[in-house]
Amino acid sequence: MNMNIVYPDYKNSIVNLVSSILEIYDIKTDHPPLKQLDTKVLKKKKNLVLFVLDGFGINLLNKFASSTKFMSKNYISPITSVFPSTTSAAITSLISGKTPWEHGAVGWTLYFKEFAKNIDYLPNWDSITSKTQDSTKYNVIDYVGADNIFNKITETNHDVKQYYFTHEELSECPNVIRNSGSAQIIPYSNNENLFHSLNNLISKNDSEKKLIFIYSSSPDKLEHHHGVYAYEVENFLKEIDSALETLSSQLAGTDTTILITADHGLIDINKYYYTNEDDELFDSMIMPAFPEPRFISFFVKKHKMMQFEKAFKKYEDKFFLFKRDEFLKHEFLGNGKMHPKIDDFIGDYMAIAISDSVMKSIYMQNGKWKKEFCAHHAGLTEDEMLVPLIKIEF
Repeated sequence: MNMNIVYPDYKNSIVNLVSSILEIYDIKTDHPPLKQLDTKVLKKKKNLVLFVLDGFGINLLNKFASSTKFMSKNYISPITSVFPSTTSAAITSLISGKTPWEHGAVGWTLYFKEFAKNIDYLPNWDSITSKTQDSTKYNVIDYVGADNIFNKITETNHDVKQYYFTHEELSECPNVIRNSGSAQIIPYSNNENLFHSLNNLISKNDSEKKLIFIYSSSPDKLEHHHGVYAYEVENFLKEIDSALETLSSQLAGTDTTILITADHGLIDINKYYYTNEDDELFDSMIMPAFPEPRFISFFVKKHKMMQFEKAFKKYEDKFFLFKRDEFLKHEFLGNGKMHPKIDDFIGDYMAIAISDSVMKSIYMQNGKWKKEFCAHHAGLTEDEMLVPLIKIEF
């Protein structure tokens, strides 16, 4: 577990990786491409694959080096996630090429005043019941997000065929359907099925140029439930590594490049704090804290701000605490044109985890979870913020 603090570098981040891909297809970008990638060379490739392994922090590549030999051999450099280092923010950045400041998806749970409720943005779940909502009634994707890169590429590159691989349980999610844009969604059931479909797609004897996006919800899902360095995590990565090596042999000479990265990493959690159990803290709050247990937006009663600051002092070795103006001045969320919903989501104080602790609100209807997650993300530690950039050539 690495507690070193890493800030997002919007000149060497997953946003810049997407800028590189857009540059390959002659799309003007608002953010510089990665210096590590030669887009002039990649422009000549027949097939380009972006493989996003959710939660695959560089800490996993280092820890499980013996199980990820093939990926490690093709590793280029670390890049940073965006901030917050969480799926809602990072995947939206990877799909759009925009910073969280621009797309507004700054966390898992967001309070939408339009619907007077907290909503888990990506799956469009009610945050209290965890039930999927009617997306025609609670159309959160109309309020947060940005246009996807697939639509942008199609506008100027009609000859490029685009494909979006995602697990079958996510393939009909409204967010996935919107984010895939002009790309064809290809559901897969497991890793074997994924690599079989990928092999068939690339090995076709055709003249089509292809852009293929692949999203895997693991190892993130495994880390949440078992811990960052659990056997299940290593086994999953070993399986992916072996499949990639086999694929490289099967598809040799197909003029293909696979770029592998992650949205963020994770860190094991040793302490849970609950805002409702801190009477002084909770009394000063106007509404439940959101959007993440490691990136927390507090809306505080104006006449109780001193009380809030005093109450939060006991957590100052676990979290950075910023007043709203201080937080915005640091440009954690990036630059560009501010998304209008940022004003709704950034409270009077922002707390960012720098340790192995989290802080959650308890909804009285549900109470505490019977079993909390073993690992989380969205903080500023090295394990959460640094992800690998891997390039495999066939």
